[in-house]
Amino acid sequence: MTPAYYGFNRIEKQHFLQVLESGTDGVYSHAYIIEGAYGTGKTDFVLFCASAILCSGVERPCGICNSCKKAASLSHPDIHFYGGESGKAITMREVRELISSSILMPNDGDKKIYIIKAAHKMRPDTQNALLKILEEPPESVIVFLLTEKKEAMLPTILSRCRVITLRGESDEKVQEYLQNKYKTASREEVLTAVRASGGSIGQAELLMSREKLDERKKAFDIMDTLFEGTKSDFIKMIASEKLTRDKLLELIELLERMFADLLGYKYKSHPLVLLSGEDAQRYGSSVTKRAISLMGDAVTSCRSSIEQSGNINAAVTNLCIRLWELKG
Repeated sequence: MTPAYYGFNRIEKQHFLQVLESGTDGVYSHAYIIEGAYGTGKTDFVLFCASAILCSGVERPCGICNSCKKAASLSHPDIHFYGGESGKAITMREVRELISSSILMPNDGDKKIYIIKAAHKMRPDTQNALLKILEEPPESVIVFLLTEKKEAMLPTILSRCRVITLRGESDEKVQEYLQNKYKTASREEVLTAVRASGGSIGQAELLMSREKLDERKKAFDIMDTLFEGTKSDFIKMIASEKLTRDKLLELIELLERMFADLLGYKYKSHPLVLLSGEDAQRYGSSVTKRAISLMGDAVTSCRSSIEQSGNINAAVTNLCIRLWELKG
């Protein structure tokens, strides 16, 4: 067994192997829904499952047979991916292609595996078309539907699939992974990404990108100036942020999370996500719980206004004035 197969979702992978190796009837389900939040390793998990099903070794997946090597290099002729390109769902035309090709015999082994990514984005009519292969699957076909929320799938789809839910990793596991991959990152950058990832390795990696680190720095600069700078510096800083609507929304969502952290710190009601204890103490020492709550409401109101295509400049200006007033 190669170590890579047990990087993440170890428990779920081990359970899948136990079912696969049990030797009882119904070892295979013909269709699976793999559910998990963004970045929880759904693709890694489904490749593990596909490798185990197609493996020709004694212990599956062995990682060294030709089938396992082809699966690992995404070149196995019996593993077919659909959807997921730039977050797009499988199309009706692709579903028809899938159904047509499913009647053909596998190339290397006795199973053909179809993996449909971003299944929660499928239109209802596309899901209905997919039902044909789920209701009358060829014996050689196994379908995996990868989704961030199974509730988006039609009940008729859900009733014909076995659901496997992937959980997030522990903070310790995520931190170890980030420290090994981002060796030049500061400890605080890593810990912030860990806290905000919700156990998702993919989300943690996204948070460690240069773009996301720069966004968080901007948000911290704004908080620093609000609580420790002058009014003119604060307004000048906000006005200097020439951002698109989408980038502005991302920045405001970070501020929203920071004020939620600040309020949670004051009430001792939940763990901090973006702020450290030192940050929360620094920002919250001179303002009341009520003021922080109202500041958070003001940020949320600004976000709602911008989302509804309101005037960006007016929304941001009003937010600046309101935050400074509340800070006292």
